[in-house]
Amino acid sequence: MLTAIGIAGSARRGGNSTTVMRAVLAGAAAGGAATEEVRLDELLFHGCRGCEPCTDDATCRIDDALTPVLARVRAADIWVLAAPIYYDGVSGQLKLFFDRLCHLTHEGGPLKPQLVGPRAAAIVVTYEDKPRDDYRDVAQRLANYLPWMGEFVAVEVLAEARLGPSGAAAGRAELIERARQAGGRLCDALAGARK
Repeated sequence: MLTAIGIAGSARRGGNSTTVMRAVLAGAAAGGAATEEVRLDELLFHGCRGCEPCTDDATCRIDDALTPVLARVRAADIWVLAAPIYYDGVSGQLKLFFDRLCHLTHEGGPLKPQLVGPRAAAIVVTYEDKPRDDYRDVAQRLANYLPWMGEFVAVEVLAEARLGPSGAAAGRAELIERARQAGGRLCDALAGARK
């Protein structure tokens, strides 16, 4: 059975990025994946400390509340990383989390993927402004780093505008449906890659 983990980088429990993330997870669940959600704002953890070298066994040297989450992320087939845009970038919570994935790009020093086997991912960002290419680029930049960590056969990028008030995403049925479909496509891509 496929497993999907959602990493919520919003401080708001029912925030827009979390709502869209949950829709992606629902689509993955409909595709046969077991799903889990992690709310980073509920964890006390550190950013990357730039340990040199990173460990060569695909684990981070820092031992804190994120340590068991990183183990579940390494094991998951599908990653859904979600955050609001703050000051032209993802929330601090998601940035700290993403930086802590650095150990997955190193094997004894040189850049080599640590994750074995095909995976799929979705990067979700939400923001209040009109549609902006630069905010989509913020999400795309994160997506571009995933191949440094392993074989990602599919990556969906959802950059959604005009979502200022908390709860706005829940009122946009077409967005929720697009997010569910994205989750289903991630399952389909993995099924095809594993034949």
